[in-house]
This record gives sequence, structure tokens and C-alpha cells, in this order.
Amino acid sequence: MTVKNLGSIIFLLFCIPLELYAWVQTTAPKEIVKTETLEFRVVAKGFHVTFPMIEYIDGYIVQNVRTFHEATLIHAKKADKVTKIYSLAPTEDVTLPAFSIKVDGKVEKTQPLHVKVKKRTQTHSPDYRLSMNISNITPMAGEKFLLHVRLVCKDDVEDYSVETPRFNDFALQEISDKEYKNDKGEWVEELRYEIIAQKSGTFVLNPIKAAIELSSPKYAKRNIYSNALNLEVKKIPNNLTVMGSYELHASVNVKYVQKNQPVQFTLSLQGKGNINNFDDINISIAGATVYEKSTKKLHQGEEEIYQKSFEIVSDKNFTIPSVSLEYFDIKEQRVKEITTQAFAIHVEDAVFEDTTKKKERTTMMEKAVYFLSGVFAALFLVYLYRVLKNTTRTDKEKRIKKELQSIGDKEKFLKKVVPYLGKNRSLDRLLYTLENVENAEFKQLKKEIIRYICEEDIL
Repeated sequence: MTVKNLGSIIFLLFCIPLELYAWVQTTAPKEIVKTETLEFRVVAKGFHVTFPMIEYIDGYIVQNVRTFHEATLIHAKKADKVTKIYSLAPTEDVTLPAFSIKVDGKVEKTQPLHVKVKKRTQTHSPDYRLSMNISNITPMAGEKFLLHVRLVCKDDVEDYSVETPRFNDFALQEISDKEYKNDKGEWVEELRYEIIAQKSGTFVLNPIKAAIELSSPKYAKRNIYSNALNLEVKKIPNNLTVMGSYELHASVNVKYVQKNQPVQFTLSLQGKGNINNFDDINISIAGATVYEKSTKKLHQGEEEIYQKSFEIVSDKNFTIPSVSLEYFDIKEQRVKEITTQAFAIHVEDAVFEDTTKKKERTTMMEKAVYFLSGVFAALFLVYLYRVLKNTTRTDKEKRIKKELQSIGDKEKFLKKVVPYLGKNRSLDRLLYTLENVENAEFKQLKKEIIRYICEEDIL
């Protein structure tokens, strides 16, 4: 053996860990917090390693997050160190079993490990604290109230992030987020959410988590938790589903019309509460045909305005009935019914003017010629109109589609598509949804809105 080869071997001995025999091992934390992921590692060393399929542990689905290999030496020969990282999300204590791994033709078993799953409890530290509180601990189902999240950190915290709260049976929407330094020199982040209970009952809003990065020890990461909140959500009295404070108005554009001329009837609901749309309110009139034309949602300060328009057609007199809404009034703390007035519509006979009294005598052949000439002329005009219309529409569609696709800002896009409100009910719902979506959902919703405008005969 040459000196050069000997030097290479010595170099490898220093660079590659030296093992005397093959072995297997499982490593995992002794405890985790409920709702968080348990990550564990299974390691095996040998010349030929075969891992078992691990799909479930105690009924929980197991995912293989990552696999990587490292070189090692066993009896001065190059071997393989295989590490597999797995994860699962247990809600109760779990035992990782003894895994059977085939190493160099022999079956080796790891030691079983027990992992405790503890409930989230508030973290107490003089250097950082996370807290939650709500503006109303006894709200009604559907009533809006405020959730306030506050994180306070000293200067030894290098970085932090607060998870977005998510609670079953509650809808949340962030309304403000501010960061500042208080008079003690501490960093403070305050987040406010509008929260709505979807149903009545007793609830616990579990603690939320914040991830912090400490400057000492350098870049050490830690999860901290807030307090939990208890609240009692009350039922709306009289088995009602609507609560808040509202005003209801109705109007018509005319009270005297000719036969089969449309009357426009508009309903307007203004106020605030748990109504999210005006879809449930419709009207029916005997002897008349009612068309739903448009539904709009507007904002006026903290209040919302819902407007719904109908067109009504009839060949005889009719009455638009009064429309009523029963709800629980939050301000007055009582069940309240609001009603619109009824409208009597008078339908007059249509007046036709006789523009010609001249009688002409024509033969049957002349009548046939005139008739066929008129038919061919009408067909040609219809064909010409459709060709021109399709050409104009295609050019307009391409221009509008390109213009809408180029807009990347949600607010600018919303201003551009507002004129299409009221032309398609499905499109209206997409536009109302657009106001509240996050930027991550904006792109997908934008594509759907453009498709409706350009393909559903909206232009």
C-alpha cells in the first residue's frame, strides 16, 4: 500500500463516522402541545437497509416528511446511514411502536417511545406574553363582537409571528393590526377581529400560538400560547334567525302604466346585524309576472344597505303587497317587525294610432311576392346584424378581458367591475365575495369573475 493510499484512508476515517456495528433508533420529543404536529425520526445504519411502511399509528395518519442518507463506516467499510422523518397530528397521548427494520439481512427493532399530548395553556414569562379578550362574553347567535389579540415582547425577542385565530362555529375577519413600542420599551402587536357565532351554546375559544425567535441564545425559536376564553352564545328569541337593527323601505317608479309595460319595484334594507344577503325576500302577485332584476350590497359608514329590484308586468290592475321582516332588535332588546307600504298599480289600455286608411287592391300573386320579398329582406338584415354584432362583441370581449387580466390590485379590479353589478346573479355574488377575500384567494376569484363577464353574455 502506498503512502498516498494510506493517507486517503486516514482522511476518510476522520471524515466519516466510524461504527462498529449496524443499529436502528427512534427519536421523538417527550411531549407536544395539542393541535400541533408530532415529528419523529427513525434512523438505521448498515450496508443494506429496508424500512417498513408506516401508514398509521394509534389510528392517526402518518406522513413521511423527508428521507436523507449519510455515509458512515462499519468495520472500516463504507456503509449507509438512513434517516426518515415522519409526522402525525395526535389529539391524545400516543405510543410510537417498535419498528422492524431489515438491516443487512437481519430484522432489527427500535425501542417504543411514549409521547404525551398536553393541552394548550397560557405561557407565563416576564419577557413575552400573549393574550386574548372579547368585547362580549354573552353574545347572540349571529351577533358581531370583537376579539382583541395582544402580543408583548422585550427587546431580546428578535422576531415573532402570531397565528390567525380559527375557532369552530365562529366566523372571523381581521379589521386592524398595529405594532408599536410602549412606554416600558416593549414591542407590542395588537390585532382586532370581528367575530360572529354561528350557533348558540357554551364555547371555549382555545389558546392561540405565537412563534418567537430569541436573540439569546442566538436565534432560539419558541412557541408561546395565549389564554383561553369562555363564552355563552344565546339563542335569538322566538326562534328567529335575524337580529340587528334595520329599516326597510320600498318604492315604485310609476303607478299608472299601459298594458304589459313594466313597473320597477325596489326594496331597500339598511342597518347592521347578521343579514348577509337579500336573497330570501321575494314577492308574488296573482295575475302578474315578476322578474328579479338585481341585488346590490352597499356600505354607508358602519351600516350596510341591501337593494333588490323587480320588474312587474301585467295586462290588468294589480297590487304590490307589503313586505315585512321580523327580527330581534339589538338596540331595543325586543322582537320587532318592519313593514313596507303596499302599492296599487293602475293598468290602462294601450293606445294604437291608425296611420293608414287607404285600401289597396292586390292580386294573390302580388301579395305573395311582397310577402316573400319582406321575408328575405328580414332574414338578410338579421344575418347582417348578427355578423356585425358578433364581430363587435368579440373585439370588445378581447379588449375588456385583456384589460381586466392586467389589473393586479384587488381594489382597482373591484372598481373596474362594479358597473357589471345587477346583470347576473351569480356574478353579483362573486363581486360581493371579492370585497372580503385575502390576496391569496384574489387571483382565483378574479379568473372566475372575468369568465362570467366575457363568456356569460354580460357585455
